[in-house]
Amino acid sequence: MKQKMSKYEKRELSLAIVRLALMVAATAVLIWVNAYFAFIFLAIGLWIGFDLIMGVTKKSCPVLPQRDQKKHRHKYHVNDILWLLENPTLKNNEIPFTLDSLTERDVIAILEPYCNYINARYDCLDFRATILYRVLVSGEEFFKKVSPSGKVQKLLDDTFLGMKFWITEKGDDSVCYFSENHEITFFVLAYLLGRRYADRTFVCDGRTGAEKAEEARTRLITWFTLRGKYGFSEFYSHNYLPIDFASISLLLLYGDRSDEEVMTRARGVLDILCLDYAHSYAFGTIIGAQGRAYARNNLNCAFQENTTDLITDAIWNDSKTYGGLYYHKPSQVGAFPRLLKLKDEEGKPIYSVPEAVKAIGLDKSTQIIKTSFGLNLSDLRDQGLYGQEDRQMMFQLGMVALSNPEVINNSFDFVNRYSLISNEFLSPFKFFNISFLRFLGIFPLISRVLKIYPNGVTLERSNVYIYRTKDFKLSTLMAYKPGSAGAQQTTMMALLPDGVTVFTNHPLKDQEFRSAPGFWGGYGCAPHAVQDENVCMLIHRIPHRITFSPAPILPYTHTFLSEELMDEVIVEGNYAFARKDGTFVALIGANHFEYLPYNKEKAAVTDGLLRDCTKRFELIQRGRKQFTVYELSTAEKETFEAFMQRIKDNDVTFDGKHLTYHTAKKDYALTYEGDFTVNGEKQSYEYKRYDSSYVQADYLSEDIVINAGGKTHHVNIAKNVRE
Repeated sequence: MKQKMSKYEKRELSLAIVRLALMVAATAVLIWVNAYFAFIFLAIGLWIGFDLIMGVTKKSCPVLPQRDQKKHRHKYHVNDILWLLENPTLKNNEIPFTLDSLTERDVIAILEPYCNYINARYDCLDFRATILYRVLVSGEEFFKKVSPSGKVQKLLDDTFLGMKFWITEKGDDSVCYFSENHEITFFVLAYLLGRRYADRTFVCDGRTGAEKAEEARTRLITWFTLRGKYGFSEFYSHNYLPIDFASISLLLLYGDRSDEEVMTRARGVLDILCLDYAHSYAFGTIIGAQGRAYARNNLNCAFQENTTDLITDAIWNDSKTYGGLYYHKPSQVGAFPRLLKLKDEEGKPIYSVPEAVKAIGLDKSTQIIKTSFGLNLSDLRDQGLYGQEDRQMMFQLGMVALSNPEVINNSFDFVNRYSLISNEFLSPFKFFNISFLRFLGIFPLISRVLKIYPNGVTLERSNVYIYRTKDFKLSTLMAYKPGSAGAQQTTMMALLPDGVTVFTNHPLKDQEFRSAPGFWGGYGCAPHAVQDENVCMLIHRIPHRITFSPAPILPYTHTFLSEELMDEVIVEGNYAFARKDGTFVALIGANHFEYLPYNKEKAAVTDGLLRDCTKRFELIQRGRKQFTVYELSTAEKETFEAFMQRIKDNDVTFDGKHLTYHTAKKDYALTYEGDFTVNGEKQSYEYKRYDSSYVQADYLSEDIVINAGGKTHHVNIAKNVRE
């Protein structure tokens, strides 16, 4: 389990040692010849000092606007006007105006906050730009009528022509262009806007719209092909996969539908997204073990409405829950249900979710689903994904891989090549951007030895085990980088009726409870986590410090176990039991469980998620070396009382590294950073790309054949096949 140095790292380390040895030897010889050459050390010191001063004094651009810049907003919102433009025949009583009641001044006042945000290049500007693009397209005739002077049209034109669409374009800012969802969003916008302004010149790179559209087309095909082979680093993300849905839907709605090379691939990647949703679908949501999530995604889906609900409602419920009135949500994601409703020029659906995929989500039978996403950093070179080319950086940055020993030299080259130090997301490089040390090539060694915090943020190959029944879903990210930090990964989760969640993590911070990594999103220290059917086992070995961690390392884990959301919760020493309808959950710990008392600041993150946040929800287990065992059952198999007694009677042992658990004729044994066995049989931590009763596809296979509900669907993005 311990990560070993790749052959490439060993070669780079050897070269660094040779360079350093040669420099020391040469300097020693020169000093021996003449003592005045000792000034070489002074020169090197000045060289390092100069680089360090130049880096440290470089200020980062603001990521978000200051609070006082957020005050000047119109009483109506862009989402309101977009809904009215896209639904001219429908009535929405929640919107307090009609298009006919608006003046030119009103429209400009409504659109300006979005335009100003985009013009200032604040982070997530691409999300706002997709909404503005839909306003632009659907409002052409209306704008001519309400603004005969052309001021509204000019406002939008100037905003879009001044946009920056990729991190290598000129201009300093702190926009995140490079996670998977941002990449596809910027590429789609560049393609659509380039086509719209084909003869106009874009400010940041001086290219015509036609040139920009062609460049974006190439990037889109590359992005689709990468997803077709490697899947999503942001796998099962409750928060970010909806952005992919939205952006691809925008492309299919407004792109060149005669371009089959782009459009067929776009539909194929949507099929894969829907397949991933179907595999993880239960109780109207997909929440579970995932690549990226915030606290609000993890804590509970019982009372909140969210973008994933909109997508699952569109796929499996024909949008009956939300329908056309889903205007008050982030309108960006509303592009997907709109896509499913609209027809092309020939009266055919622009996109339809494959029937085989729908059948997977509707299947209530008990299923074991194993999936594998992404690459390990050690595999990048063998896959031709290490280097400065668009495709290579697109994949590396999509993994959020920056400081890891396998890529840190490549990251430095990229940052310096395009002068990206002022971007806040890359600003840590300014503290180490020392050309002398880069010349020696020792940064990979430094990164590995120090095990710095940002290394754990990277989204490497992820193998997910899902056990889905009609009564619950239990999912686990198998043996994922034990001991590392994680910005937004969710290692395990139990999903119960009504979308109630139960999960355990190690909190990075005891403050900033809405952030990630933070209290409920991501983790300070990853457990060694494994699962077999209804049993999940976690071993935490929490360090005293992590290099460059943004907060002190807390000496406990905590579990989200809301007394309000459960019908019954019982905590007895190192056992905790909960009942939700006919589903039972048991937790066994190395040490006693205890609820922390109500804390107003901690409870703030539950706004809209819990109706009574004064009831206890944070169950902690103290200790730096500890374990947690989950076991789930149902009333169909046993009573709650019998379940609790059975769990207490089960044998469990733990010595700080080895954990054993016996239950229901199964013997489990887990060694931290070692093997996991079930009845003595070693379990593999690495899965096929898809291993379920619906889909069988080898790891990195690009050929995906789905069989469910008597239907078959075939997707191959590389070959541009969808049938």
